[in-house]
Amino acid sequence: DYPTDTLLPHMKLGLNVKTKNNRFLTSWKNSYDPSSGSFSYKLEIPRHGLPEFLMWRSGGPAFRSGPWDGIRFSGIPEMERWKFVNIVYNFTENKEDIAFTFRVTTPDVYAKLTMRFDGFLELSTWDPEMLEWNVFWVTSTSDCDIYMGCTPYSFCDMNTTPKCNCIKGFEPSNPQGGAMNNTSTECVRKTQLNCKGDGFYWLRNMKLPETSGAIVDKRIGLKECEERCIENCNCTAFANTNIQDGGSGCVLWTRELADIRRYVDAGQDLYVRLAAVDLVTENGNNNSRKTRTIIGLSVGATALIVLSFTIFFFWRKHKQARGIALYTDLVFSILTSFSFLFCLLLCLNKTECGQTGGRLNLLDTTDDDDLKLPLMEYDVVAMATNDFSISNKLGEGGFGTVYKGRLIDGEEIAVKKLSDVSTQGTNEFRTEMILIAKLQHINLVRLLGCFADEDDKILVY
Repeated sequence: DYPTDTLLPHMKLGLNVKTKNNRFLTSWKNSYDPSSGSFSYKLEIPRHGLPEFLMWRSGGPAFRSGPWDGIRFSGIPEMERWKFVNIVYNFTENKEDIAFTFRVTTPDVYAKLTMRFDGFLELSTWDPEMLEWNVFWVTSTSDCDIYMGCTPYSFCDMNTTPKCNCIKGFEPSNPQGGAMNNTSTECVRKTQLNCKGDGFYWLRNMKLPETSGAIVDKRIGLKECEERCIENCNCTAFANTNIQDGGSGCVLWTRELADIRRYVDAGQDLYVRLAAVDLVTENGNNNSRKTRTIIGLSVGATALIVLSFTIFFFWRKHKQARGIALYTDLVFSILTSFSFLFCLLLCLNKTECGQTGGRLNLLDTTDDDDLKLPLMEYDVVAMATNDFSISNKLGEGGFGTVYKGRLIDGEEIAVKKLSDVSTQGTNEFRTEMILIAKLQHINLVRLLGCFADEDDKILVY
């Protein structure tokens, strides 16, 4: 009941509902003084909201675990590594306990979770040969793990500069209206909510905002959760409480969204309420970027044609000195230059990656009949993979995650979804598509189609 600085397997960290004893960890004062130090790790259970662990330092919060999402704590995704040393963990909410516990699945293996005097949690396993504890896991030390490292309505992302980013539909409150130049810059709505006619912006791979004061209903799904948020004019965002099996449960925020961060391939979906005009503005900004791209590349194409004629002129002078007729070469050079310009403009008449329409699609990047692939709509792929459910996850690599899925006609598929911050760009994605499409063999996977827009790049096998 009083674990001091160490939690052993099967011990519980959290609230005993019957006795009201909230079991928590307390650090040593220093490495050699076992008296109580400055740090503690304690479960906070708000009257309205979801239970979350908070790391306290000298009476103030230093880190928030995020709520339990059915698999892990939203703000500690790296805990999934524990399975590599045969340790499983769970968070229980029932009439007796609201608590976290872990256990070792292999006999004769010993483990402990300790709060160090400097505030870090570390998981150690015993080495019987060396007769010492080996540290396997330590809590993250990134800037984005600091409690309220960014202001409300912004999220922390270690892969952006600066690391604090206003949520879409919000902007820095400073007069310049520029980027988030420091962690204290506040984000304010571009347009105030109108209650009726508002929409939602989808944020992926997020640590959920602090849930104190949130409305929770674990009996309903995402669709009904969205409907309740629309009906409640004070609702600012919503999400599932459990991400297993396609998602379930509902949490509604009616206050500011605070202490959020984005991961590369962890976290969960968060739907933020925006005024309709701000949702339209996002599409308008995409078109504006497309227009600037067309202008820039058109100017480049014109310069290339001028350069081609200049090179041809000097080449012709050289050829004339040798007495060779050049009428055929001239026609060829002109046709080549204008053909190149035509191809550029044709590509630019489509969106990025040679795609037409409002949804970018890589299927029109070439006129080669061998590379004609069926258009895969995002909604179709999402439905086939149960909205990219973690239960459908087959594996992941440096470029993203692979999911299993089943189309409406029953055909089983594998879907490769690139990470939002993957280093694989448009060219690499196009190269992979062309290579797979050309290689047809009984022992090779067949590329069924692909999809791409500014948020997602997807290959379907």
